[in-house]
Amino acid sequence: MEADETREPFNTKAYAAAALAQGKTLDTVQSELSKRLQQTQRTLFSLINQRYEDFLGLSTSLTGIDTTIDELRAPLTNVKREIRAVSEELQTKLEYMDSRLAYRAQLREKKQVLRLFLDLGQLLSRVGLVLAEAEATKDPAEHVTCLERAAVDVSQIRYFARKGSEYPYVVAAQQRIQQIEESLLTALEHSLQPALERFLDQCTAQNDGSDPLASQTAGSDETAHLIAQTLRAYSTVEETERAEDIMRVALVRPIVSHVFGAQPGRGMGLEPEKFASMLRSVLQFAKSTCVPLVKSIESHLAAGSNGSTGYKLAVRVVWREISSCIMESLPLVFVPGMPERFHKNYREACVFVSEFSQMFSLSNDGAECDSLMLDPVYMEFSRKWQLSAYFSIQKKHVIAVLEDFERGKLPNAAHVSESNGTRSSTPVPKTQVDEKDVLQIKHDAGLLTEHAARAVWAIKQCWAPSVYLESLAAKFWQLTMQILMWYRQTAGQCIQQLIQSNTSKDSVQALESPELDELLHHMHDMFAIQEVAAEQTRAICRVVPGTDTGALSISAGLESAVGQVLAPLDDTSNQAADHISSTIVAPSTSTLVSHLRRTTSQFRHTNRPPPSTPSPYIPKLFTYLESTESKITHDQTSERIKHMLRTRVIVRVTQEFARVCADALATISKTEASLLRLRKSRAPVARVDVGDVVVPIGVDLRGRVPDADNDKIRRQIWLDVDRVARIVHDYGVEPDPEFARFVDLIQPLGI
Repeated sequence: MEADETREPFNTKAYAAAALAQGKTLDTVQSELSKRLQQTQRTLFSLINQRYEDFLGLSTSLTGIDTTIDELRAPLTNVKREIRAVSEELQTKLEYMDSRLAYRAQLREKKQVLRLFLDLGQLLSRVGLVLAEAEATKDPAEHVTCLERAAVDVSQIRYFARKGSEYPYVVAAQQRIQQIEESLLTALEHSLQPALERFLDQCTAQNDGSDPLASQTAGSDETAHLIAQTLRAYSTVEETERAEDIMRVALVRPIVSHVFGAQPGRGMGLEPEKFASMLRSVLQFAKSTCVPLVKSIESHLAAGSNGSTGYKLAVRVVWREISSCIMESLPLVFVPGMPERFHKNYREACVFVSEFSQMFSLSNDGAECDSLMLDPVYMEFSRKWQLSAYFSIQKKHVIAVLEDFERGKLPNAAHVSESNGTRSSTPVPKTQVDEKDVLQIKHDAGLLTEHAARAVWAIKQCWAPSVYLESLAAKFWQLTMQILMWYRQTAGQCIQQLIQSNTSKDSVQALESPELDELLHHMHDMFAIQEVAAEQTRAICRVVPGTDTGALSISAGLESAVGQVLAPLDDTSNQAADHISSTIVAPSTSTLVSHLRRTTSQFRHTNRPPPSTPSPYIPKLFTYLESTESKITHDQTSERIKHMLRTRVIVRVTQEFARVCADALATISKTEASLLRLRKSRAPVARVDVGDVVVPIGVDLRGRVPDADNDKIRRQIWLDVDRVARIVHDYGVEPDPEFARFVDLIQPLGI
């Protein structure tokens, strides 16, 4: 350990920091350091004692070291002086070399500038000669070739002019450069316009058949090649937009101006047939003239490194000129003052855009499709169509029809809000609707109420081919949800009013009241409209954009939304079914007690023979149910309503019938027990209690003919209960559980 301490240096700060990190106090660290100091001193003394001779020799071994150092100092100083002198000399030479290199760089830069001046002057002279040669030649092909050469030179001139823009020589040459550029652009324009006119005449002649010798190869293709060369020259001098403007004016504008120009009323009330004819004429022109020209130019132009020619003629020339002309000549065609004409004109415009895209291969995914969709003129053309105003007109029409009917049928009812289907007191003017359409929908859908028929009419109106537009699919779907909410609210309100009105009447009168008939009709339509809405939703999915890729998910989402909106109708239907079943049960069970008393009186002390058939009132127990069911139409929805009413009525009737019969049997058993006690009989009568039913043990009438009066009454009650159980079984409905247990309990009273 001591040896290690002598070899390794001791770091006091590191040791103290480590000790403090371990949680030791300063006093503890000071104490440890003191102990270590003492130990180090003892180690030092021990080493001196062990090697004392070496310790004493330290002083003798250093004798003469000063003399040796003095002898070495002089030559080392000389070497240092020489090295410094060489360094200064080298530094001087390096500075001289740097200055010469800088001078050489300046000469090279001046040489480059001089070369730039020489090249610029040579180009200016050469391009002037080329332009003069182009002007002198009579051959169109040679003329365009000269212009292409001039365009290359002008492109280089522009490069040199930008590079040396700060030099006086270049500044002085700017005016000449501008004159050359203007001369070149003028020459290109004078070359492009006649070529376009010539190509247009050739295409017209071919289409009319007036020039049978005209051929695509010899005539129009050669002209298209000249046009392509001219466009390449424009592209070389970065003037593609100018070339496209010239093509729009010279090639497209005369035709579209003739088709769309000078229209009376600037498109107001424009007949869809006439608008469609105009669009077809323009498409025919594009197909016969523009498509061949664009494809020929694209085949002649050399594609760039990215596969693009630098031109987008279909979009920036043909489409922009056509759409701009429509917007300028027919601005009122975009206004939905006449919704039907607006709808047809918009559809014709959509068809035109689609056919135009297919014609120029712009309908596929890719850069060309994006160039049309992102074109500012296309976006402006799309925004021009006032679709929101058109939808507002259609929405007001639909809502007004519903509110007019609601105002007439429900005097105290509120109106449907245009925003979210809530109620509003805003008056809506009367709107005419073809009652034949409503009646036809009512018949086709099997509806019974005007509310449901109008709601279905409104939904079908939203998605009718003469009203619906794909661009407004989301808004029409929102309106459909509002219509369903309107029906849900108005139907629920009608149900509540009918229940309130019918409750104040006597049970028998309530069953014959028109309110009950309307309740049944509303129940029928609340079920039917859910089926109609689901069917209509599936039809909507076929016309909503995007369903071709995700039809299942979209269909499921729309059906789920319809289900959520119409879900409260189930609660409303249950309320109506509860009211109707209560109205049926009340008169059906009101006379049960009197009938059982009559049964008791028939066999007590009358010596009548034992019963063998049910009581006459049993077949009439469900007469009111049958009469109510007879008012329900026979279809799939009606069977659902019948099942709802049967379930409720039979459960409550059998529950009450079991209770009354159990009370009657219990009364008989109690009477027998009382008589036995009066006779001081020692044989107790055992009884089994199940709810309110009391059947004495030992009473088993199976297999024998009852002779006692009480047994005859029991047999009659069993016959009645058995008959009711059979009737319930024929209805296909489960009775009340208490009734089922009661039937099992009284089996000993049977045959």
